[in-house]
Amino acid sequence: MNNRFHTILALFSIFLFCRSLQAQSLDYIMNMVHNNPGEKPFDTKYINPTYLKSQGFKATVIFCHINTGITYDNFEKNVIPKGSDERKWIEKKAEDNLIKIHGFKEVGLDVYAFTDFLVFPKTIWDKYGKLIEAKDAKEDNPGGISERSRKPDIQREMTQKLLRAQIDGIFSRFPELDGIVLRFGETYLQDTPFHRGASPISNNDEQSIKDHILLINILRDEICVKRNKKLFYRTWDFGNRFHVNPSYYLAVTNAIETHPNLFFSIKYQQGDFQRMTPFNPCIGIGKHRQIIESQSQMEAYGKGSHPYYTGSGVINGWPETKYELNCFSNGFTGKLNAPDAPRGVKDILKNGLLAGMWTWSNGGGWQGPYLKNEIWNDLNNYVVSHWAMDVSKSEETLFNEFSIRLGLSGHNADIFRQIALLSIEGVRKGQLNSFTDNSVWWARDQFFSAESNTKIVKSIIDKNISKKVLAEKTEAVAIWQQIEALSIQLEMKDSITLEAIRVSSIYGRIKFALIEQMWILMIEDGNFRLKGTMNNRIVINAIQKYDALWDEWRALNKSSAQCASIYTDKAFMNQTKGSIGELVEVLRERVK
Repeated sequence: MNNRFHTILALFSIFLFCRSLQAQSLDYIMNMVHNNPGEKPFDTKYINPTYLKSQGFKATVIFCHINTGITYDNFEKNVIPKGSDERKWIEKKAEDNLIKIHGFKEVGLDVYAFTDFLVFPKTIWDKYGKLIEAKDAKEDNPGGISERSRKPDIQREMTQKLLRAQIDGIFSRFPELDGIVLRFGETYLQDTPFHRGASPISNNDEQSIKDHILLINILRDEICVKRNKKLFYRTWDFGNRFHVNPSYYLAVTNAIETHPNLFFSIKYQQGDFQRMTPFNPCIGIGKHRQIIESQSQMEAYGKGSHPYYTGSGVINGWPETKYELNCFSNGFTGKLNAPDAPRGVKDILKNGLLAGMWTWSNGGGWQGPYLKNEIWNDLNNYVVSHWAMDVSKSEETLFNEFSIRLGLSGHNADIFRQIALLSIEGVRKGQLNSFTDNSVWWARDQFFSAESNTKIVKSIIDKNISKKVLAEKTEAVAIWQQIEALSIQLEMKDSITLEAIRVSSIYGRIKFALIEQMWILMIEDGNFRLKGTMNNRIVINAIQKYDALWDEWRALNKSSAQCASIYTDKAFMNQTKGSIGELVEVLRERVK
């Protein structure tokens, strides 16, 4: 009996040991390619089902405007007339989406559609608009097309009927679809010429909580309960609301009954994918399971045109998060965070609410830079997604795995890791600053908006910290010079990837050397506006360096097939007003 007991105990110990060796995978490991609204879709391997499957992903989030591929015949027969241009467009969209969905299903991937709620065909709005439109329909759609934005009211009976018809239409037309990823915070209509819509959530904070609860319950009923499909309800919005405010988040989610098919999707930062912002305090609270969104090609920091490693920041926390950060002001409080305060996603594993990770391998933002090589997207996507596949692994272990895939080992693997790690603070210290608040969007996509820094520059001058700020920019350029020097020392058999690493490192050094001159010029312009004085010698010298760096950047772009497109001197969305280019021309005239 005693021997038998010890045998059973030994077998049980072996069982536990074997279980401990198994990969500790999250349930949902998803990837999305987010195309630029209104532009040709990205040409990327991440839309290839076979490639995604080979990388260990369990699902894809398709950016296909699934809600625009239904006719609403289930609501009213031929409400969109047969033979009309509107109906032909809808039917073609449905055929394209069916092909896309089937391609992913064939290789065994789950498919979730990134869906705008609520967007209806123009004919529906023409016929039922007065019965669904919100009364507080002020503009709440940044980046959308305002002349086609029509805001529905989820509290209205007709809106609810059309929503249920929309869900029925989606899953009837696309039966292979495994679920929906909801988007309500932003609605983009550039690629849907026959549709209108916007967020159905009120602009009034108190009412908006009621709207969310109602919308989620309808979706939960129709998607999770009736059809046994998955619903990933994104919390993304603007202001101190659902996405960033724990009180608001709990006010909504605590009113919703849990369901195994219902998840809340949330970005890991308290705000957008930004630096100098706290870890999102809405993560790991409440009673519902969550998935976390992670952007591999961050539009505020080069979009993969130069080294910028995000895997460590996502998993472990960014360096600056060891200090308390003010949400929205993007500055330090100067206090050390509590030891148990979460800084990265690994810190919230213990609460058991983390169901998965959702990487954006490509996209977010607008226009360029456009990539010729995806090496930095690949690195970021690999580390974050493979951490989700085995959360017991460290970020460094996953980084080393990726290096091995590149054929790097020993000294060369060390060089590659140094480049990646240096880029973390090379980007932050170059573009933002540690001594005052930040306009985190002033340099984004392919644009430089000097006007966005007007208040920041005033604060720098008022605090008399120009030397500190500019010293940090000089430090950042030194970091990028080191990155460039390391890239020259790197050796690998893959000559194309090696060229991409070297060219992108030079690209980054030029960009941040330019940004250093931009800060010099913005501060000197601020001195002129606020004090009436400006050092002409400094301005002339900075403009000369500015011009030379642009020339070097253009030459680099022409020199290599692996070089991403470069930035412009325009402000956001190619505006001259408020741009760095406009400011430089003003300063040229001023110093004459």
